[in-house]
Amino acid sequence: MFLRIFFPLWLALSLLPVCVVSHADTPSVAIVYPEVREPYLSVFQEIARGMEQELGKPVGHYLLSESDTVTAERLINSLKNDRIDVVVTLGRAGLAVAKPLSAEFPVVIGATMIRPDEIPQGLTGISLTPAPEAMFDHLKKLVPDIKKVTVIYDPRQTAWEIHHAEQAAQERGLILNAQPTENLRDSSELFRQILQEVKDNSIALWLPRENTAMDEQSLLPEVLREAWEKNFVVFSSNLEHVRKGALFSLYPDNFGMGRSLASLALQQLRPSGKLESVKLLQDLLVAVNLRTADHLGLRFSNQTRREFAMVFPTR
Repeated sequence: MFLRIFFPLWLALSLLPVCVVSHADTPSVAIVYPEVREPYLSVFQEIARGMEQELGKPVGHYLLSESDTVTAERLINSLKNDRIDVVVTLGRAGLAVAKPLSAEFPVVIGATMIRPDEIPQGLTGISLTPAPEAMFDHLKKLVPDIKKVTVIYDPRQTAWEIHHAEQAAQERGLILNAQPTENLRDSSELFRQILQEVKDNSIALWLPRENTAMDEQSLLPEVLREAWEKNFVVFSSNLEHVRKGALFSLYPDNFGMGRSLASLALQQLRPSGKLESVKLLQDLLVAVNLRTADHLGLRFSNQTRREFAMVFPTR
């Protein structure tokens, strides 16, 4: 596939400390991402800083622009001329060029929502989807009395995530009640049935990040209202839901994700470095709705509160 691509631009990010150790043996890594404005530009730059911290040397920045018409072949030639060893693509635009690049370079995909069935064979990457094991660890930490987690999901989107969640729940002594549905009408009925059956706060409702089974406009407010009235926990992989009343969410630690992408890129160069196609995101920060927590009667230690990267309400 040929796409609109801009010319390569090497950036020396001044925020990194000067290193006096030679890194000549470290492979040359490039990142390919779309030309964007703030706040998205800062996200990509923070990922780059994490990569450079892990690698101990600058990475090459190659930007993708809709205003330029340059073939994938030209981008490949630029990468070859700059002696790039491995490429990390960021965002949906980066994902779109991953396949042609993979014909010439090891490629790692990041900073986008991806499933194993979305990427060509032989590629690897890290999805923005928070790892269920991290979600459950925070759930157990914030609400130790939770015994059962219910999730309603669209198997076309999140079947692989739920597969990971089943194992993660079992390892943590949680019962996972996963209910598949493929249309909003059925999902609405399932949600309402579950809301009626909730009797105590030992059950939590988990809302996946990508979930067409959830009607954000009408069903989500109803779910959060019922949770408030019945004093049970709703937690979400979608940060926006915390602002609206879910107890907590996990969201990307961009610097940490950059380090993980760099590590994955180096693993791709090893003879035995072929890995699973898509990893779930482990580099995460926690956001908590303190108003919801207070309503649920939850009390957190000062140490736990210091771990909250973001809190709601903001004032």
